[in-house]
Amino acid sequence: MSPRLETVRRSWCALLLGVAASLMVAASVAAQAVTPSTRTVEGRVRRPMGERGDSTGMGPTRGVWVTLHRVARDSAGPIDSVRTDEAGRYRFRYQPWGTSDAVYFASTTFGGIAYFTAPLRTQNASGDDAEITVFDTTSRTFPMSIKGRHLIVSKSDSTEMRTVIEVFEVSNDSLSTLVAADGDAPAPTWSMGVPAAARDLRANEGEISPEAFVAQPGRVSVFAPIAPGVKQIAFSYKLPNSSFPLALRSEGGAVVFEVLLEEPQGTVKAEGFTAVDPVTLEGRNFRRFLAQDVRPDVPLVIDLPSSATPGRNLYIAGLLVAVGFLMMLALTRSMQRAASKRGTVAPTLRPREPVIPIADRLAQEIAALDATFARQESPSESVRIAYQQRRAVLKDALAQALAGLPVEQ
Repeated sequence: MSPRLETVRRSWCALLLGVAASLMVAASVAAQAVTPSTRTVEGRVRRPMGERGDSTGMGPTRGVWVTLHRVARDSAGPIDSVRTDEAGRYRFRYQPWGTSDAVYFASTTFGGIAYFTAPLRTQNASGDDAEITVFDTTSRTFPMSIKGRHLIVSKSDSTEMRTVIEVFEVSNDSLSTLVAADGDAPAPTWSMGVPAAARDLRANEGEISPEAFVAQPGRVSVFAPIAPGVKQIAFSYKLPNSSFPLALRSEGGAVVFEVLLEEPQGTVKAEGFTAVDPVTLEGRNFRRFLAQDVRPDVPLVIDLPSSATPGRNLYIAGLLVAVGFLMMLALTRSMQRAASKRGTVAPTLRPREPVIPIADRLAQEIAALDATFARQESPSESVRIAYQQRRAVLKDALAQALAGLPVEQ
């Protein structure tokens, strides 16, 4: 652990001891009802090791630092750190303090990439809840498979524009985390074409930080690390009505390709696509077209009636909540079963909750930011200021999320 992180750790430990002492004093007056129960976290850090691993091909990650974090409206920061033992195990014992909406989780950094547990919501977290799987990294690019692709087209708005949302379930089927190589022109870890007429292209609520997106005419690229398993990537853009009928290609193919059209008369013309029962999302009705095992570069045409009727902007977060989760979960389980039958090593994946709360995602991003800054031995003043400013933005956003207010990062 760097001296800076060790200093931060000790500061937070001292603060925790102070709070614990205060609680002990309060207990003599108000009894144990006001003192939260002590919690424990007992987990392990594992990574793929092939023949050197156990029957699943996994083995312990020894001697790495695991940090326990607390994030809440009143404060945020690391609580304690410990190294894993020879079996890759770690253990924390801590006393919850401060506001009741605090989020606790553990993290470790391996190969320069931060990995996290899910939020620790039980009094004694262990097993899968406290397990962290890490992977070796590679900058040697390789194609990602697309398990699911969802394309959502809204009605025309008052400016004669339509909002398009694209959601991808991208699968890294290797046993290494893909990272962008250092250099003046690093290759992205993932890239996808978009219509040349696309405007206002931006990242949405997925599993990739908006800072890792680069939008160029006709293309969006991702430079964030992509660990083994399935990761959701989502972005949106606007298209003028004159872009329709819209001609696209199924770049990279997809195991499942879904198109949702808010126009009742909208159609999709492409090999393998079939109209299925419509769906309702956020109180809005969409025609639904579905295809399976779509080959790469299959042409498709989305045809919509011309309309000057003002429409409503899509409620992005609601759609992303509704689209893709069940498919990702089923595909992940299917991949694990298939890998088990073949006797190969499958990445350790745990089913996610239908929606990862925005507060939890913000907490994890703060922890990753802290870990990255702590690894710098002598950060420049500009780096320090940028870190502090970004952390302040994330902390304010977290406070808004915990208060139930709309979040803008």
